Amino acid sequence: MKYSVFITLLLSTTAFAAPAPSGFALKNGQDAIALNEKFKTLNAGSPCKDGENACVDQKFAQCVGGKFVLTACAPGTICAALPLVNSPGTSITCARPADVQSRIAATGATGPASPSNPSNPPPSSTPKSQNGKGSNQGGDPQTSFTLDPAVVAKGFAKDGQDVPTPGQVPSLTSTNNFINFCLTAKNFPITDGKQIKTGSCNPAPIGLIPATNNMPSCKFVFPKNNDVIEENQPFDIKLAVKKLKTGNFVNAQTNYFAAPQQLDSKGQVIGHSHIVVERVSSLGQTTPTDPNTFVFFKGVNDKADSKGILTAKVEKGLPAGTYRLASIIAAANHQPVIVPVAQRGTLDDAVYFRVKKRGGKN
Repeated sequence: MKYSVFITLLLSTTAFAAPAPSGFALKNGQDAIALNEKFKTLNAGSPCKDGENACVDQKFAQCVGGKFVLTACAPGTICAALPLVNSPGTSITCARPADVQSRIAATGATGPASPSNPSNPPPSSTPKSQNGKGSNQGGDPQTSFTLDPAVVAKGFAKDGQDVPTPGQVPSLTSTNNFINFCLTAKNFPITDGKQIKTGSCNPAPIGLIPATNNMPSCKFVFPKNNDVIEENQPFDIKLAVKKLKTGNFVNAQTNYFAAPQQLDSKGQVIGHSHIVVERVSSLGQTTPTDPNTFVFFKGVNDKADSKGILTAKVEKGLPAGTYRLASIIAAANHQPVIVPVAQRGTLDDAVYFRVKKRGGKN
């Protein structure tokens, strides 16, 4: 028997269209009835196999570590098995009881079609998702308000403390990819593509992560470490970059952190680099700098030249003093680049240089 899972995570369900009976429709309906009868016998303590999905107490249940982890359905809906429409098999989803009954009845199967009605009655009007197709099966998964089971990360349900290590703390856990995590941050607005200086919560996923052989890296060509240049004279900062598809820089005022990290056809991060210069008291300064204070900042939205060099012009130069020059490699939506391993070299570069008074000694 084929099983698939489709979890409805928001209250946005519309009536299921009644399918025309097909060669497999009756069998799908009978299988859905059998599953729903089985689910009535389960409870949170029932034995299960990792990866198994079911309905327990009208909630969606996923087996993690030999135990069911329950996720409540949206108000007015219950967890139930439904017959697939276009192929053999069943799905497990949150739906309105009437929809469960009509979906099964349309197959010609008979028997108890759905679990009992939920304690919360359905609303008088049913919200729809932005694509106008509700948040059940069908439609474009990139506009749907539901989480497709193919992208559920089962490892997120574990806190990492199966083998405790000194100094290691438990991870937050989730059985739905943390898609509603920002609901836990009541005092934080949604980032929504903006640079919110007072803090925010960003719901966009991390996205695509490159392989270790495609981690980007960079090195300053000019100024180099300990270089000395003359005050108030224009100069070009040059940064050599490799394994980054440069020249991809979205609107930082409306699309900041607003999309996942992406890779090009070579598997390299699509993005750009920022360059920042901070003044320090001396080459021997050991106190941390203030990230809010800098003398020069440039988001380089140009593509690197044929030698892989990015250039940022400091048109008025800098006053005499000592400076730290650093890169900030970023994905297209300005988020710091994410790579696949923790133990690695740094992706960015930093050098220290001095600016002397005109005509002065080095």
